[in-house]
Amino acid sequence: MEKLIQALQQYVRPETYPVAVKFSADGWLPERVRRPKAAFGHRLNLCQGIAMARRMGWTVGMLPEDHACAPSLIVLGLAEKPDFVARGELVYPLYAATPEIGARTEEHTPQLPPGTARSVVIAPLERASFEPDVILVYGNAAQVARLVQGALYHRGGRITSHFTGRASCANELVAPYQTGECQVIVPGAGERVFALTEAHELCFAVPAARAEELAAGLADTHKQGGLRIPVPFLGLLARPKFPDYYRRLEETVGITDS
Repeated sequence: MEKLIQALQQYVRPETYPVAVKFSADGWLPERVRRPKAAFGHRLNLCQGIAMARRMGWTVGMLPEDHACAPSLIVLGLAEKPDFVARGELVYPLYAATPEIGARTEEHTPQLPPGTARSVVIAPLERASFEPDVILVYGNAAQVARLVQGALYHRGGRITSHFTGRASCANELVAPYQTGECQVIVPGAGERVFALTEAHELCFAVPAARAEELAAGLADTHKQGGLRIPVPFLGLLARPKFPDYYRRLEETVGITDS
């Protein structure tokens, strides 16, 4: 992971820590970890745990009793999907015009098999004491474009992602874990309301098995001189143009070649 950590720092420069996420079927937690119920006295959302890791540098561990977000329990396979949820009655009316349309959206929400994630451990990538399953990098559109370029440099093609504007954790964690493919995520309402993900932020999810490939792709695309962070605005080289009434002053001070 060290190569990816260095590549992200050098070529992407995210404002918050890249995040390592690990699922454990047996409920494993590292020795030094903050569990919401024990540390804060109440449940928290999974997206809040991710935000604590990327903004505060904490390692957060969540067992079923630490989760406040009922939909995420279904996404993580920690609870069976009730019939009314399968019928779209959770998506409707907030995100669907009818329950039938909501059911179509619900059907396309990724979900882990039961028993996969009794515990979820989240930590800054550079401080993680474990091998992650998925790595999350938050950034603006230009930074995510660099990540896309790096991910494709040695394999080509394109990154296919799916957007629903809700249940961000499903696309951030479950989709890359199940498919082994990188994902671009537009964080949804819950993550922005509860985890304070900013309006300009996108998320890029990397399966851990793709970490070294992404690191190499970021380095190689940088060498080839493509998009860089910060973006080099070539407009800075443009000749300035001033109003005509500046002409008298320009001539007075000796600027005659503008």
